[in-house]
Amino acid sequence: MRLSTLIAALILLFFASPVVHAKEGRLVSFKSFDAEETQIRGELFRPNSSGPHAAIVMMHGCSGLYTKSGKMKTNSAAWVKRFVNWGYVVLAVDGFNPRGFRSMCKKSKRPLHSIDDRPFDAYGGLAWLKKQPFVKKDQIVLVGWSNGAMAALSGVRENKAEYFGEGHRFKAIAAFYPGCITLRRRVNKRFKPYAPVLVFVGLADNWTWPKPCMRMIKQAAKDGFPAQFVAYKGAYHAFDHPNLRIKTRISRNAKWKKKKERRVTIGSNPAAREAAITTLRDWIRKRIAE
Repeated sequence: MRLSTLIAALILLFFASPVVHAKEGRLVSFKSFDAEETQIRGELFRPNSSGPHAAIVMMHGCSGLYTKSGKMKTNSAAWVKRFVNWGYVVLAVDGFNPRGFRSMCKKSKRPLHSIDDRPFDAYGGLAWLKKQPFVKKDQIVLVGWSNGAMAALSGVRENKAEYFGEGHRFKAIAAFYPGCITLRRRVNKRFKPYAPVLVFVGLADNWTWPKPCMRMIKQAAKDGFPAQFVAYKGAYHAFDHPNLRIKTRISRNAKWKKKKERRVTIGSNPAAREAAITTLRDWIRKRIAE
């Protein structure tokens, strides 16, 4: 009786556990919309269920998409699993390795600009996805983190969409802890997105300050644009990471006005992470249904 009870419990546990129903990721390549038409690499993930499906384009932060060993970074991998579980095709864009570097957080002179360069890669990924028969071409959402979030917000500007996207448009854009100081200055405090925007910020973030983004998004909403933000108390940069202990690290950027090098705090915040996951899931579902 004890053995049969144990077996029954194990069977129940197995079927109750969340399982990622996804085809294994495969590397794909596509052209960026930049002047050089750079050949960009992406990793594609698809649900096993019959399509076509809505899709997510993911733009990683300044630390890149992969570790030194070539494994996808933990947070990016966690979001891929969530998106696929929610029924979306996922294209994780790697704009760094094809250009000869893996990370640029500690590079004083960064080889790519988040606002001026990286949006071209996002739209290159969008154009490639729209050609795939398993993707719903009018239901593709852009999600970015940190440096990639800045690229996402920059690329969605009404007056820059044609410049970056050559006629292509995302259905919606979500951005995790972007740095909005330069972008807010560029748009003269008037951010005008062509699609719905949702920004997530941590109020304890001392790497990409939250208040400039909050002010920019609040003004956009006041001006009648579909823009909103969610702010979490006590949350640092990378608060959505599954298991990153709170720590400080060095970040460098020659474009910073004062200090070109700063010690910044990063780390997980479980409460903020879980809240953000639920909020983003519901928000995307609502946007693609519109």
